[in-house]
Amino acid sequence: MYVPRIAIFWGQYRRPLIALAVTSLVVVLGWVAGLEGRLVAALATLVGLLTSAFGGLAALIGLVPWIGPVVLKVLSVPFLWLMNGAGYFTALLLMKQGHTRSVVDSRVLTYVLLIGVVIGYIIGKLV
Repeated sequence: MYVPRIAIFWGQYRRPLIALAVTSLVVVLGWVAGLEGRLVAALATLVGLLTSAFGGLAALIGLVPWIGPVVLKVLSVPFLWLMNGAGYFTALLLMKQGHTRSVVDSRVLTYVLLIGVVIGYIIGKLV
């Protein structure tokens, strides 16, 4: 029995597409309602995180031959650098307030996460 390619695509990526549509709907409704831009961005980010829309968008971008994986690599590495930099600035602020033990715990967790990401990337390349 022949199944159209679009039906297969919809079956596999239904949830990310719906999540992206809901996130886009939040942006459009916020814009039409005349809400402040920061509020619309915060709501869209919250809805996108709750529905995993950004992960679905990354998966859809990764489907594009040749260029998709390159785009994902370009987007993911600076994100890790940004998160690590935010951790350093937060650590400096907390140390000035006397929360040294909390800073040490959070930095250890950050390094464990980064090492886990690197090990996962290496294992993913080997498999």
